[in-house]
Amino acid sequence: MPRRFLSVKIWRPLRKTLREADGAPRIARGMAAGFFAAAFPLPGLQIPLSLIAAFLVRGNRIVAVLPQFLANAGTFIPMIYLEYRIGAWLWPASAEDAERTLAGVSRAADAWRWSLPLTSAWAFVSELGALGAGAFLPLLIGVLVFGTALAAVAYPLTVAGVCAWRARRPPWPEPPPPPPLTLPASEGPELSDEQAIGKYAIKRERFAQADSVQLLVDGCEAYPEMLAAIDAAERTVDLETYILADDATGQRFAFALARAARRGVKTRLLIDAVGSLELPADFTRGLASTGVEVRIYHPLRLARPTWAINRRDHRKILVADGRVSFTGGLNISDDYASKEAGGRGWRDTHVCIEGDHAARELLALFNQAWKKAKPCDTLTQSPNGLRWRQSLSPGPIPSAEVRLERTFADAAVQIVGNKEFANRRLIRRAYLHAIRNAKRYILIENAYFVPDRGIRRALYKATKRGVVVAVAVARESDVELSAMAGRALYSEHLDHGVRLFEWPRGMLHAKTAVVDDAWAIAGSYNLNMRSLIHDLEAVAVVADAGFAKALREQTMLDLALCEELTLHKHERRSWTRMLKESLAYQMRYWL
Repeated sequence: MPRRFLSVKIWRPLRKTLREADGAPRIARGMAAGFFAAAFPLPGLQIPLSLIAAFLVRGNRIVAVLPQFLANAGTFIPMIYLEYRIGAWLWPASAEDAERTLAGVSRAADAWRWSLPLTSAWAFVSELGALGAGAFLPLLIGVLVFGTALAAVAYPLTVAGVCAWRARRPPWPEPPPPPPLTLPASEGPELSDEQAIGKYAIKRERFAQADSVQLLVDGCEAYPEMLAAIDAAERTVDLETYILADDATGQRFAFALARAARRGVKTRLLIDAVGSLELPADFTRGLASTGVEVRIYHPLRLARPTWAINRRDHRKILVADGRVSFTGGLNISDDYASKEAGGRGWRDTHVCIEGDHAARELLALFNQAWKKAKPCDTLTQSPNGLRWRQSLSPGPIPSAEVRLERTFADAAVQIVGNKEFANRRLIRRAYLHAIRNAKRYILIENAYFVPDRGIRRALYKATKRGVVVAVAVARESDVELSAMAGRALYSEHLDHGVRLFEWPRGMLHAKTAVVDDAWAIAGSYNLNMRSLIHDLEAVAVVADAGFAKALREQTMLDLALCEELTLHKHERRSWTRMLKESLAYQMRYWL
């Protein structure tokens, strides 16, 4: 009977926990919470304490109970003695206090009765309280230090153990392949812009009708439109980008900006110090010599506080004449140019918006970062301006073959951005509101998909409602640690019904989402902690059925080129890879 009881009550739930897609970090947090609670000399209350600790650290509560079996009658007194010695070393106590403390603990332990746990617990605490601060403080310090040390050791060992167990367990039969991705048909009439705003969007008053919104796919479509807007500008050109590379694409934009400045257009360029770290100083000085105002956001300085060093300008904004504006995920680099143009063909998405309202909103974000940036040093001018690199002779970018109609008139658009200390979660709120109100489908393309707990919960609740949730993620990443952190959550996503598709053709850098043919978003915002907490970001939210359908069709085309990831396949990776992913996930705050 005892053997059967242990099998039913303990072993089966434990095996279920290890078999489920509960992440190794969550199981390890539960184990660490259990060992921390086991260090407290409170027999009978250690299990409730372990459950409370596991709840506070969001750990698995089943495994949190296991370390309590180590705190029994045989280990109780030796553990108290060890903890007191540790505390007395950190908080010196007299020999009399030590004797009195150990004697008091022994009396309290002898008085414990499992039949009367509450009465015994009160007597135990009263006995310890009667010892006085001189004797009690070393014990309390020792308990905290010893419990913390146990938790610190238990966490990595549990992560490694869970990863090794999952990787080396006997394989189970491979399930049938998932069905093809299909989206539910609309059950009612198409929503108007006003209805879509009312159902899926927040800050309704911030929406305005744009003259037109154009979906631009990859650099082969976006770069020619952006260069044409710069060349057609008559009054102002404002360009803000995270990365500006000294390559053929960067040279094309540099010459376009220089031409604009030379014909009297007020031209401003804002780049990030880290994103454009490899940009030579002569590049910016050469631009400045042609009349382009160049500023660098948060240059790297030892005197700058660490929070400022970590805050970066990740926006991609271009505004021409205060009317034509661009935003999205594309930096200015050959990485995003098509392979026919000599680039690497990274997959990304941009939008072009014609209209005064969107341009004003993007320009306000630009000016906010511009004020925080440092003017480029122009004391050492390049004598020949941009002609020092004219040997590159960057020609025009080959025109792209547009497969879909992607320009839509009179679309409702909202520009959402954040500031250094304000509106940090406004873009996240826009995502959450749309996800929570989705009825049919949610399609996401995200380069660095490490969603926080709130976003994950919203997606999982959507799948329970019958909503199709599909996410395209990068198989190859330029930030491998971020990709590893994201993969640590794949089992959890798949176990909750989220379908994951890996882009196999180089880097997927897009940051878009579309919901129910009514709400769409495109911009620089990644679903990770860096975009949420550290970086300046900007997105365009479009509440227009035509634009949403176009983005849906483009996303479905991308998903058709991806390889779907299954839970069976993902769980077959090696335990060392699991361990690396779990460790990378612990650094998600910085990634």
